[in-house]
Amino acid sequence: MQTLDGLVADLLDRYRGDDQHRGDDGPGLLDRLDHLPLRTRPAAAGGHAPPGSRPPTSLEAVSWSQRIKREAVLLDAQLRDSRRTQPWDRALKAIPPGAENAGREPEVRRIVARWHGTVLTVLGLRGPSVHFRHALCLACGQRTVYGRADDDRPRAWCVNDACEDGDTGEPARYEGNRLYLLTTNTTTGSSA
Repeated sequence: MQTLDGLVADLLDRYRGDDQHRGDDGPGLLDRLDHLPLRTRPAAAGGHAPPGSRPPTSLEAVSWSQRIKREAVLLDAQLRDSRRTQPWDRALKAIPPGAENAGREPEVRRIVARWHGTVLTVLGLRGPSVHFRHALCLACGQRTVYGRADDDRPRAWCVNDACEDGDTGEPARYEGNRLYLLTTNTTTGSSA
């Protein structure tokens, strides 16, 4: 999983990705949402259609961009414990040190990772996640498990904020053998 600084840099500066999913070193992900030409990848880069062959676009991408920017401004003010807000780009840059100062780095990293994942999905750089309606989380016992079946790394995770998996204190994540246990709804010493 990327660091909070890496997630913010991908959103704001350049999309570099992480060790498992390399970015293209192009413009920041929010910039891509805001500008139509950046949303359409050329066919040589794995795009699905040449620029101009798509309809102008729905407002979904811009809507997600505005929502994330608004949430970043509010989160930054909350971390600083201030009523004063600052522009969205400054607020986004201030989130990592603000989270560290407030002692809320893991929680804030999950929030920013959700923004990051949403942008990747909206841009078509990654497939959407799927709700595992019939699977119970092995840690909290709730039907709050989502997953993605990427060719290189199938995985699932619990979206219940109250879920705590082992010593990490974070919601459960499932990969490898543990993903198999989740799909068969069996446990290994966990109370579900």
